[in-house]
Amino acid sequence: MELRDAIQKLAVEMPAYGYRRITAALRRGGWVVNHKRVLRLMRADNLLCLRNRAFVAAADARRQSAVSAE
Repeated sequence: MELRDAIQKLAVEMPAYGYRRITAALRRGGWVVNHKRVLRLMRADNLLCLRNRAFVAAADARRQSAVSAE
């Protein structure tokens, strides 16, 4: 249970960290842990990293040559 608490604490402090970076942080903290175990625990607790996707416009209205009506 201590490992799960440590993973949750790191995931809350650094929400952009995925399982690889959390595994590395745990190892730096003295834990002997496998990346597969960290991934499994993060999936169980729904702590996986959620990235903000970049907004991509469908077409630029100012550039008519980019979208032609051929």
